[in-house]
Amino acid sequence: MRSLGWFVLGLCFAASSCEKSEELPQPEPEVLSLKSAELVQKTENFGWSLLLALNEAAASDENVVLSPLSVAQALGMALNGASGNNLEEMCRVLGYDDPKALNEAFRNVRLALESADPKVTMGVVNSAWYRKGFELNPAFLACIAESYAARAEGLDFGNEEAAKAVINKWVKDATRDRIPSIVDKIRPEHVLFLVNAVYFKGAWSARFDAEKTEEAPFYTAKGSVNVPMMQQEGHFQYYSGEDFEAVRLAYGDSAFSMHVVLPREGNTVDDLLAQMKEGLWAQLQEDPAPGLLQLALPRFKTEASYDLVPALEKLGMQLAFKDDTGFANLANDRMLISDVRHKTFLEVDERGSEAAAVTSVGFVTTSMPQVRTFRVDRPFVFVISEKSSGAVLFAGKIVNPSK
Repeated sequence: MRSLGWFVLGLCFAASSCEKSEELPQPEPEVLSLKSAELVQKTENFGWSLLLALNEAAASDENVVLSPLSVAQALGMALNGASGNNLEEMCRVLGYDDPKALNEAFRNVRLALESADPKVTMGVVNSAWYRKGFELNPAFLACIAESYAARAEGLDFGNEEAAKAVINKWVKDATRDRIPSIVDKIRPEHVLFLVNAVYFKGAWSARFDAEKTEEAPFYTAKGSVNVPMMQQEGHFQYYSGEDFEAVRLAYGDSAFSMHVVLPREGNTVDDLLAQMKEGLWAQLQEDPAPGLLQLALPRFKTEASYDLVPALEKLGMQLAFKDDTGFANLANDRMLISDVRHKTFLEVDERGSEAAAVTSVGFVTTSMPQVRTFRVDRPFVFVISEKSSGAVLFAGKIVNPSK
């Protein structure tokens, strides 16, 4: 279905907790319902819009790799705690109409993706990590457990290093060591992290012969660089338009694939990204007959890290980060989303592709006492005095404590 295509675009992969083997009996594939497909299709515009916002903020020579599925799952969990105007705004930006129906759709899609191809390792895993002693709405916890299979655990956030170690170990394990961490700081006001981890590993249906890989120029806007160029001749689905040409490379039993889209002379990759949102991606969901093609594709590995808050604000999501009354369904305390972090990993070689992504949505409460930090790490003045008389016994400045 066209809607599912966005989630399996070459840069949009998902995660699994166990390897799949051709020798072991596989469960029956989960059927993607028509209702789920229709609901998920509505989120497609959000994914392209977010990618365009990140691309606009990136340097011209910077790779941009996003997992819209990961971001959607993490924000989908958060949506279940939203209320009032914040709920309406999040729904509008994310393209959702009915949060309850979307929860079922996301559950259906997650199971459908995991069972789509026994030769591909993939799936989606979610978790919720909260400050021990902080009371979350039981209905919220039940919802994310049911619809997102989210593990929920209370941690001692006061022991910051130990809490970070637990969360980041979960991330590292879920992404097979490809993304070692997502939380680098737990502030005193942090009370919750909603985390989605994704992982994909698939072998090409038609693998490249490593002996045919050779150094060849790759032309960037600033000149050419030599890269290991993989090569093969075979039958592939090829697409051609006035502004582009593209090829579809299948993984495993062909349920998953990577589309590689090239701009024609006079166009840029930025032009193509904009066109993807405006209808080009729909064209690439067509199913042309395979034709003989001499294919050359770079072997590469890339990683990226993003703060998604600026991009989400640009798309119109404002109240989630500013109105502390907008998450009444999450907890009784006043809360805000403080940070949305996203990391990706992608490696493409002769055997296939491996990819991982993690999205973390951090929440802070504004209704608890704030702990102020006072770090004396620069020259300072001191005064020693007696209280009742006000007599100053000693006073001075310290510019170098080591002397």
